[in-house]
Amino acid sequence: MTLQEKQNKLNELYKPFFNNVKDKVGDDIGQYGNPLLIDLAKTNNINTDVMIFGQETDTWYNDIKDIDKLIEKYSNFLNNKLEARRLFWQCFRKWLGDENGVYVWNNLSKMDYHSNGGSRSILKCPNKKILEESAEIIKKEIEIIEPKIIIFLSGPYYDFIIEDYLGGKKKVLEIAKEIVKKLLKDVQLEGFENIKSFRTYHPRYLNTKGDLKNKIVEFLRAKIYK
Repeated sequence: MTLQEKQNKLNELYKPFFNNVKDKVGDDIGQYGNPLLIDLAKTNNINTDVMIFGQETDTWYNDIKDIDKLIEKYSNFLNNKLEARRLFWQCFRKWLGDENGVYVWNNLSKMDYHSNGGSRSILKCPNKKILEESAEIIKKEIEIIEPKIIIFLSGPYYDFIIEDYLGGKKKVLEIAKEIVKKLLKDVQLEGFENIKSFRTYHPRYLNTKGDLKNKIVEFLRAKIYK
């Protein structure tokens, strides 16, 4: 499929999720942020061989109620407004990629959650339906986009989403035995065993690990450019 054909399938997937999510998660939808939606067709120099996952959204573009405008916002962000000083984007473009291309950006939770009087985190969400719904969207995104490599920059606190909602099974890599076991894991995703998948930490934490970070980045780059 062409990028536009894949995008058409993504749009068909997103519209019922975006428009009907209130019916699926309950009356507390106001506590959720807008979802992260992928745009393949309008993101410049996108490389669909690699999908990189962050953790969750953070009230991004919550004022937008139109799905097409929201998708356009995300593609504009990737095209024009990547904050090069932020470590996530340094990892996204410099550590693991090149500055001329963009990998597919995703999140383990398509939406975030705001508990009353607390900080925003899907980890504190008592309504697991949103994670179930989010996981179904992610599985279908993977089916449509067909990445060859998936990298979770999410750390261990989000492992339950990988395991319980995406059917992932982790195992320790030989290289990880030389580093720190929890810093780098091989992941086998149920139904996507042909895709090489790895889980490490958020770049902000990795950056505190000095040479260990360099070894992990070197390992992942070798897998990407193999």
